[in-house]
Amino acid sequence: MSKNYLKKYYEEDSERFWDPSLGFADRDLDIYPFLKNLSGTILEYGCGSGSLLYNLYSEKKFNKAYGVDISERALNKLNLVWKKNYPNNNYLNLILPKDDKIPQIKSNSIDVIVCVATIEHVINPYIVLDELHRIAKKDAYLICSVPNYQYLKNIFYLILGKQPRTGTDLPVSHWRKDGWDGMHLHTFVKSSFKTLLNDCSWEPIKWKGCGKKFNWTGLGYLRKNFPAYWSGELITLCKKK
Repeated sequence: MSKNYLKKYYEEDSERFWDPSLGFADRDLDIYPFLKNLSGTILEYGCGSGSLLYNLYSEKKFNKAYGVDISERALNKLNLVWKKNYPNNNYLNLILPKDDKIPQIKSNSIDVIVCVATIEHVINPYIVLDELHRIAKKDAYLICSVPNYQYLKNIFYLILGKQPRTGTDLPVSHWRKDGWDGMHLHTFVKSSFKTLLNDCSWEPIKWKGCGKKFNWTGLGYLRKNFPAYWSGELITLCKKK
């Protein structure tokens, strides 16, 4: 699959992104607790709507932010909202990657990196994670997430001979139009994700899951504390080795 094809797909897919000025949304709320005691310069690789970076500004937690995304439309939409509400403010800087790399960013210059729901979409995860390691300061943190193929729901689907859906709620019959499983190119379980991160010199130090359905039953506790089997997504906080 060519990068041009992926870019075309995500330019069209950018229409689904929401207005970042409406507040933290979607996965922002799941990863926000990891940001509690962090500060400095933050970069989000695969920023999408940009709601995380946009709303962090009001807290003055970080002094500079970089949003990176393959979709020019997504970046332009975010830029329009930012310029409308914060004219002449250079806190937020938006970057289009080149072959999944970001040469505009100096080595050893970023304190906190966020890369959620992105690694499964890129052609070569090693290239991206190595690049994030390059730009990270020696004591930097990475917050990263991937869909979890080990999730009990997915195991149940496999036992029944059905295709697990990790990137879309639509049935397989719709995937010709909407992309195979939401255009997920890779699958992960906790052990393989950990191996990938370690190979790229990132050390996972905390794990959690996410999800909102049936949390009142105690499922929320299981998702948060035992994500390998109880969460459809694995979120980890890593330190640079």
